[in-house]
Amino acid sequence: MKALILSDIHSNVVALEAIVKAEPEYDVIYCAGDLVDYGPFPAEVIGWMQEHRVTCVRGNHDDIIIDVYRNGGHLHELTDGESKWAHHNARLLGESEITYLEQNPTALSFEMDGIHYTMQHLYQDYLTIDSLPKFDAFWNSHHPDQPDMEQQRRLIFGHTHRRCVHYLSDNSLWLNPGSVSYRRPDDPTKAAHYCTITDGVISLKHVVYDRTPLWEATEKLRLREDEMRVARVFFRD
Repeated sequence: MKALILSDIHSNVVALEAIVKAEPEYDVIYCAGDLVDYGPFPAEVIGWMQEHRVTCVRGNHDDIIIDVYRNGGHLHELTDGESKWAHHNARLLGESEITYLEQNPTALSFEMDGIHYTMQHLYQDYLTIDSLPKFDAFWNSHHPDQPDMEQQRRLIFGHTHRRCVHYLSDNSLWLNPGSVSYRRPDDPTKAAHYCTITDGVISLKHVVYDRTPLWEATEKLRLREDEMRVARVFFRD
């Protein structure tokens, strides 16, 4: 079986299309959250997830957009007419898209090729699991009925936008596929990051894609300058 593992899409459907073009053969797609916010195409991303039957968990930025939409914040702009990404994204979404985000669980567990997985957007803030006792505690909180520590156990996180595989023991690891959309400020690469798991074998991958449509769409918006500054880093060369 081949799975595509994605995370932190941030309203960037252009990168999603580039990944599927690079990986046309797959059996299932999992996404570790943050489908929306900080990008120009939130509705298109949600539609893409539904069309490709992606199994998703909910991220913190998904919760932000839900909150802005539900509490009417999407109607409130700053006095100078500029807005944040969250306001922009919430205005473009309707009840069906917000309900889709709400229905994605915060965590889920599944089995693939005889290996047990749990997927959740984040661990604790920007902390990571750096010891086997922490791993065991997290795993047991999600799998109280699976005390066998000899099984192959894998956690999937997003949130940090840092692609990695971290082994805590021979059979206990967590992985982060990185962000489909953008890096942290100390990582200048512009490619879309993701990973594949094929018959249990993890491969960390990236694909270079044309970000022009993202910048052209963003350039037309009336975003706050701090938001535009971030967009320039993400979507321009």
